[in-house]
Amino acid sequence: MNIYHDNNYPILYYCAYLSIRRDQFDIESMIKGEDAIRAKIDEIDAKGNSASNKEIDTRETLCICLEMVCRGFYFKNIDVDKSDGKKFVITEDEKGLIIPFRALDGLGENVALAIVKARQGGPFISMEDLRNRGKVNTSSMEKLKALGCLDNMSESNQLSLF
Repeated sequence: MNIYHDNNYPILYYCAYLSIRRDQFDIESMIKGEDAIRAKIDEIDAKGNSASNKEIDTRETLCICLEMVCRGFYFKNIDVDKSDGKKFVITEDEKGLIIPFRALDGLGENVALAIVKARQGGPFISMEDLRNRGKVNTSSMEKLKALGCLDNMSESNQLSLF
């Protein structure tokens, strides 16, 4: 099915809404799907009035994400080769959204855009290359590692002959 033949354009709506209207995300829950999203919403709800403003904003985002996945769509993790700096990207199968770099807590818009710009000069060959050309700090690199975004990258540019 081509998204342009559906009169409601749901994937386009979610892509635009999440790209423009939302700032707080829980990437780990989003990429794990419906059960994980529901669990995170319940966790925030259980805090009641002690939930922070950031958690309340994240909960609102997760409610939209839950609606999206319940309609048969999915989220794809941040992809060093495909993610945009600021906007969600529709997957090739038109059923999912690739999470942008800015969704990573602590990674600012300038760094997100620097990664995309550096990628235009060629793919990143290692974590060291991403850190240097993309201007990614240690904390953000650790978060990307924890999410599994760097699983296919070597640590450094050095090649071992043995």
